[in-house]
Amino acid sequence: MMKWVLVFLYIPRRPASMLVVTGAASNLQRSIHAANPLSRLVLHFLNLQEESAATTYTLKESLPKIMGFAAEIFSSVVVAELVNRCMSFLFAKCENKQATATVQEDLQLLRRLLMRGDTIVEEAERRHVANRDMLRQLSALRDAAYRGYYVLDTVRCRALPRGGGGGGSHSNEEEEEVNRRRAFALSRCMFGRNMERERIVEFLLQTEPPPGAGNLGVLPIVGPAHIGKSTLVEHVCHDVKVCSHFSLIMVFSGNELKDETAASFRDKCVIKHQNDQASKGRVLIVVELLEDVDEEAWKRLYSSERSMSQGSKMIITSRSDKIVRFGTTQALRLKCLPIEAYWYLFRTAAFGSDDPGQHPKMVSLALEMAILMQGSFMFAYMGAALLNTNFNTQSWSRILTRVRQYFQKNASLIGEYPDDIKVKDYPRYTWNVIKEKPDKYFMLHDIYQRDSGQEVPDISFLDLQAGRAQPPPGKYEILFMRSPIPPYFNYICACEIRDM
Repeated sequence: MMKWVLVFLYIPRRPASMLVVTGAASNLQRSIHAANPLSRLVLHFLNLQEESAATTYTLKESLPKIMGFAAEIFSSVVVAELVNRCMSFLFAKCENKQATATVQEDLQLLRRLLMRGDTIVEEAERRHVANRDMLRQLSALRDAAYRGYYVLDTVRCRALPRGGGGGGSHSNEEEEEVNRRRAFALSRCMFGRNMERERIVEFLLQTEPPPGAGNLGVLPIVGPAHIGKSTLVEHVCHDVKVCSHFSLIMVFSGNELKDETAASFRDKCVIKHQNDQASKGRVLIVVELLEDVDEEAWKRLYSSERSMSQGSKMIITSRSDKIVRFGTTQALRLKCLPIEAYWYLFRTAAFGSDDPGQHPKMVSLALEMAILMQGSFMFAYMGAALLNTNFNTQSWSRILTRVRQYFQKNASLIGEYPDDIKVKDYPRYTWNVIKEKPDKYFMLHDIYQRDSGQEVPDISFLDLQAGRAQPPPGKYEILFMRSPIPPYFNYICACEIRDM
């Protein structure tokens, strides 16, 4: 009969200890040769994980769910910790200019760890894990994975010969499959907002009203334009638990609430979900505003709605920080992703199912582009779409040059970073990114949002940039971007085309 053991692994780090749930006891005697103690530990963990995978699955099926949770939590903790240790070793070796061969060995170890982390996260998301401790550990694992991929690609780029393409790493079928699954998952969900999503769901499912709030709890969500406030709320509203909890979900969208009465407010709401089977008659109202809320209008609205059934909720989103004062709970503030997470998003969107390790020069170009974009979701998807449809080093190099020129020109004109988030009342100068010598400016003005079912212009910004559309000079309404994730919002932009 196969024995299972609980192994304590200690790694010298003044102090550091870990708990690992491993496979068959006989595997513990396996001889592993590596360049340093950390490498031996990493290989030990990976081999045990891979070789006992089938047995682990059988064991988990026969144990209570809590043990399954424990095993996954410990596994995610170990992978996150080992990824962090590998990154520290790699940077130390690079700074000390140690042999390239040992650095490459460590890169391969880090690569295998990151693939293992992807598998753990993917499995947890497939199961719709709701355990709070597990979610925290998965969040830590995601963060470690984002840092890991950033370090992996940064070190690879540093190792490139000056002006040369360098040799790509070997890709196997397992890694290609991981890349395909990762690209597919990215197209189905909102990236980088897992903890924010869980916090909103937790707020909505609370049945006890907050002190002094009547029966209506209010959660403010603030953040700059196009940071993903509406998309995040839309994803939450489609959550199975949320839909079954509320009898009615309705959404109001507008610039402000200044002249609204309770009756006109209700008339302008769009019903997103209706569940006659839900008990208690709870209602969720989502208020999406561009700016601040007039104090008197808010008092009228809130006093009319606070008598709703116990457990009813309101979410109010805006670019203005002033709406925070209306909350009955702490406001949720959405910010740009850190560069490590942003790079993970951009590399996945740009390379798709292709292995970035086989295109080191293109990785170097894409990484520099991601740093220039400073966390803009729109630039990430737009830039990745351009790269994906022009998948060669020469085109990517030219696109990067155009991106640099875009930021330099617009920053000189408006005196600040010219992204889709911060600039207001200033047109942005853009041009064809594929032509060797562009001859027209595309002047971009305000960007606004339309639902996926609404009509959109025939001319897209991507077609203008790639030269597939060449309308004469004039003023146009163009499709700036179509969101690749549900609810597939379309972003429309006023554009003026001028000769250079």
